[in-house]
Amino acid sequence: MRHERIAAHAALAEADAAAVWPILPQVAPLPIIEIEQLAEPEAYRSTPAAPDVPAAVGRLIAGAYAALIAALFIAAAGSRESVFVITICALFIVMFFTVPRLMFRAEADKSIRPSLERFMGEGMETLTGHSSGADALVQMLVVPAFLTIGVLCMAIAAAYYM
Repeated sequence: MRHERIAAHAALAEADAAAVWPILPQVAPLPIIEIEQLAEPEAYRSTPAAPDVPAAVGRLIAGAYAALIAALFIAAAGSRESVFVITICALFIVMFFTVPRLMFRAEADKSIRPSLERFMGEGMETLTGHSSGADALVQMLVVPAFLTIGVLCMAIAAAYYM
């Protein structure tokens, strides 16, 4: 039997692992790089995430999405399954607003952020060029506002026809 051959000392001499082991070329180790003096800690501070958007605009956007979740709850919270799905949506929205909040908290200089009045007067640069404050605010709020209106219209239609 095979186990009897392995147990015998003579059977161990039959297999020579060094003869079949692959030989790899010897590679010289990489040289150790000298570490340069690091720059001042000021050079590594975070840059402003959105220096031309006031915090009030972020609160308006968060409020618009909160209104959307409330409208979804009003329109579709008829069963436990729908409440579960709306809760998952609400948790995603909380997550999507928590990440920018953490990024804004890491900013070194919060004084460069404009006030809402200055934002509405001066506007901001967008991908398509300069927009007035009202135009930029409409671009940021149009999706959640119209989704909220659409969900409320569907809730009214469902209540009327069902």
